[in-house]
Amino acid sequence: MEATSWTLVTLAAAGDDSARSRFWSSYVTPIRAYLQKRWFGSPLRDQVEDAVQDVFIECFKEGGALEAADAARGGFRGFLFGVVRNVARRFEARRPQPAALAEQTAWWTALPAREASLSRFFDREWALGMLRQAIVKHEERVTALDDGSARRWQVLKLRIDDGLPIRQIAEHLGEDTATVHNEYRRARREFKASLRDVVAFHGAEDLEAECQRLIALLGEG
Repeated sequence: MEATSWTLVTLAAAGDDSARSRFWSSYVTPIRAYLQKRWFGSPLRDQVEDAVQDVFIECFKEGGALEAADAARGGFRGFLFGVVRNVARRFEARRPQPAALAEQTAWWTALPAREASLSRFFDREWALGMLRQAIVKHEERVTALDDGSARRWQVLKLRIDDGLPIRQIAEHLGEDTATVHNEYRRARREFKASLRDVVAFHGAEDLEAECQRLIALLGEG
């Protein structure tokens, strides 16, 4: 594993195929989710995949965004968000004028006021992406153990990957809700070591605070 995501960025910018593949798999989900959210109900909703591809072209092309990335200027999340938003705005600038699409005028007019909430949405999708990466890493740690941690990992995975509330997980596993709640709380504590590795990779300045923020996203179901 690379020391930080900035190492991955440097390798991807230099044309390393393995790094570019990992970069794509690490960030395509929040990029796609953001564009889908931004363009929901708009004439651009069918151009999401084209825009996703343009984001990666912008990142990987010679003289592209990744060559300008600099850890000294702040976190990579904010940098990538700026790239995605700029690509989205280019697509929007090529749209027909609202007068030609009267039924969509309200959507275009409301977009500037939605920018802050869209930024928060990207933050959440980014965070969920880190949680999913940590789930994979955690699975590797617990599947060889015989202390119940693999079972607790199953509960955690159903909560994160499938988004199921504790009540439904209990029904799925044939357990009572209180038991699953206890397993889930313990699983979150065990999960923290794997999460710290992922958070460190993505270059968070305060590992503990970021881990707590991410774990809070899991909620209690």
